Amino acid sequence: MAEEKEEIKQDVKEETQEPSLEQQEAELEKKIEEDKKLLAETTDKYLRALAELDNFRKRVAKDKEDFVKFAKADIVRDFLPVIDNLERAIVSAKEIKEAKPLRHGVEMVLKQFVEIFKKQGVTEIECKGVFNPDFHHVVHKEPAEGKEDGEIIEVFQKGYMFEDKVMRPAMVKIAVKK
Repeated sequence: MAEEKEEIKQDVKEETQEPSLEQQEAELEKKIEEDKKLLAETTDKYLRALAELDNFRKRVAKDKEDFVKFAKADIVRDFLPVIDNLERAIVSAKEIKEAKPLRHGVEMVLKQFVEIFKKQGVTEIECKGVFNPDFHHVVHKEPAEGKEDGEIIEVFQKGYMFEDKVMRPAMVKIAVKK
């Protein structure tokens, strides 16, 4: 019995004793590894959130840019008939001698429209040379001497581009071989 009491006292003493330095060091190493892992996970989450925020900002900026571009395109499309009518007015006024001051005023207004269009990225489609289905719409074909097959010989209505997009193709007459 005395021996049992002595063993129990020894066991209790061992349990109540401070852990050895090696045990403390092992526990601290384990805690450091856990903290490093938690730090790495948190850093990864932070970097992913930062990248997601950056992508979101870029998407919003692109959407805004596209919205402005499409809004401009709609306005340009609405003003094309106005330019056509101003050009028709100039042609009509050339026939009337007394309308010279009026024609001059209309030419100035047309010039302003064209300058504003250029400033906003609108350009007239070139109608010299051979027909291109991406930029021209054939409304009439006619045999013409001295002209190549498919060569544009007359422009009925000007075409316009907004930046890199065709707003309205040019309506043209082309030459065909006899």
